[in-house]
Amino acid sequence: MIVSLIETLEYSYINLHAEEVISSNYLNDDNQGIYISSLQFETVNRLFNFLKDSSVQSNNIVLDFKNIQNVQSNIIDKIIEIRDLGNKLILINISEKIIKPLSLKTIENPNNIVNVKGDYDIFYFFSEQESDLYKINIESGNIFYYEFKKRLIKYIDEYRKPHASSFVYLHSFIDLKKFISFETPFIYYALYRLAVKIRDKWEKNLKDEPILVGQSLTSTFIVSVLSKLLKLDILVFDKIGPINKLYNKLEKHNYENKKYIVVSDLVCLGTEVKITKNLIEFSGGKYLGNVSLAKIETLTRDDLNLGSIDRTISIFSITEKNNVELNYYIYTNLKKLNG
Repeated sequence: MIVSLIETLEYSYINLHAEEVISSNYLNDDNQGIYISSLQFETVNRLFNFLKDSSVQSNNIVLDFKNIQNVQSNIIDKIIEIRDLGNKLILINISEKIIKPLSLKTIENPNNIVNVKGDYDIFYFFSEQESDLYKINIESGNIFYYEFKKRLIKYIDEYRKPHASSFVYLHSFIDLKKFISFETPFIYYALYRLAVKIRDKWEKNLKDEPILVGQSLTSTFIVSVLSKLLKLDILVFDKIGPINKLYNKLEKHNYENKKYIVVSDLVCLGTEVKITKNLIEFSGGKYLGNVSLAKIETLTRDDLNLGSIDRTISIFSITEKNNVELNYYIYTNLKKLNG
């Protein structure tokens, strides 16, 4: 299973660090989470076998090396084998540390330019002087955003019912349970990206081993994956208890001097998050913030004058720029202001 494969009209994209994380944590049980920085031969060989046996639409392959700081010495041979399957390779986010191990200096292409840090933002693993690939803007964030949107729209259904906890009407319902069930490999990649965001946001706090808090059955799956990737314990707000030790009463869990990150599947108006935050703080714990697979931005970012602790970190947002395309609306029973 290759979790990060995203196929566009022009190329097929694969994130090698995400694949290494999956290999080390789920196939080899090395339990290093997202903190592994070395690309192993086994991961690239798994990719080679996948490409050899699959019907990937494009022969243009983009390999993303972001977060890779070391590579095994024999990896370049396997990358050449991937090329020799008939693929034209583009490597992106190449750290200076792996330029020599990948023998990149042996490929002469005037379009391969080192940036000010000594890294390659993009490296064309071929020598042709003329190619349409030179005109393509490749950015991993944009690639993921459009793929997530394309997949999510299939699981948004008309609803037209009141939202019980927030007292607004929802025009649409996002069935994240079905999304996760039918798009599982991609969801693992999405959660890998969310784990990286959490690491970058709370790098100093993660040294104190904060606890990830799940709020629902769907978020329990999400929080369990994040727990493995970030090497953190979890607490499930069903009957308040970590996944490995069930508590029946709130007071049985000792919150004192502990930090918490609340994990949601979808944050709409944030009512459930506020309730969970209040429970944590009332019980003596420190609330660090909230993360989710997706969130609804009901205010513009300029109008959202909140501290960073109240902003949900997610890997996809529904905003005024895409809600019409996604057929997602929120409304109330109040009359509209004329004009």
